[in-house]
Amino acid sequence: MDLFDDGTDPWQEFALYLTRRTPVGSLILRGNHATRFAQDDQLIEAEFYPSFRPGTYAYLGAGVSTEHDLYPDYRLAFDLYQSLGRGFEVSGGARYLAFEEGIEIYVGTLSKYLGNWMLTGKVYHVPAEGDLDSTSYHGGFRRYFGGDGTSYVGVTYSHGFSREIRAAVDLTTLNSDTVRGEFDVLSGQRLRIFGTAATSRGERENRPVLWQTTLTAGVSVQF
Repeated sequence: MDLFDDGTDPWQEFALYLTRRTPVGSLILRGNHATRFAQDDQLIEAEFYPSFRPGTYAYLGAGVSTEHDLYPDYRLAFDLYQSLGRGFEVSGGARYLAFEEGIEIYVGTLSKYLGNWMLTGKVYHVPAEGDLDSTSYHGGFRRYFGGDGTSYVGVTYSHGFSREIRAAVDLTTLNSDTVRGEFDVLSGQRLRIFGTAATSRGERENRPVLWQTTLTAGVSVQF
């Protein structure tokens, strides 16, 4: 849920997903429902994380919308990850969002693992004309814990786009600064609880600065 200080109605988004681990990587099927600007839309997505060899894996994503109002007609995503040794990992990829005019997005990430800590820097670049031609920067850390080392808490700072760009509204803020906290905790053998809380200060042309609060929460059950 996204809340605003200027009286704009809250934006809401719900997701239901199913994950299947395969011998070559995890497969995720996800259904999203968004309500914004008195409009509704759905996005059906599939994501795959194939592993090619130790230290080399990829992310493949594709999605189609039903109404084409909030989400693009379809979206494609690809990242390739490579371990560099000494705890470093690098990735590069691209996104394509099929609105009336297609949007191309390029992304690069560098991560460093230090014991139970992961430090990450990420850059998104949108090559376009006018205000849409932009670059956003993200930096943060996670602290892993728990018996299997998969539970974590983390903090991220972003300048520019505040999150992964998946919908039209994610491209609207010209200049913003965002601080986000996140957690993902394994409870028992099968239940995971996760969530985020973020606050953003966004600049707008000829309009007052907009403060936005974003809250997410969810649970997943492993079978």
